[in-house]
Amino acid sequence: MLKRMAGKEEETIRAFAKEIVDAIAEGNYEEIARKVDDMRDWDVELLKEVIENFKEDNELEQIDKFEVECTFKPVYKDGSVYKQESFYHFTDGSGLSYEYALTTDGEPNDLTLSIEFHYCLLHNRNA
Repeated sequence: MLKRMAGKEEETIRAFAKEIVDAIAEGNYEEIARKVDDMRDWDVELLKEVIENFKEDNELEQIDKFEVECTFKPVYKDGSVYKQESFYHFTDGSGLSYEYALTTDGEPNDLTLSIEFHYCLLHNRNA
């Protein structure tokens, strides 16, 4: 669980995503399971199998670490630009989701890290 710091949610989430992306790049899938509260229907073996098979099927040597610059920089007809990461704030204020396009050698490789963050209220027992 991440501690919510008003006004710093995106910064906190980006730091958390870096840890997850770097664990994927290092093949340390157990670390991901330790950091994520709820992997839903995924477990360490399934995550490893999917990523490793994807790399093999697409003849990819590795998945880049978070700090590797994405070199894919198209500008679309409407003037918008490609974004490697996106934040989607829930309209009801209950949290947000984050997406990060994984890369290999700086180019997107069709794998996207998607994480949801839900805010919870902590009650002060001394109040």
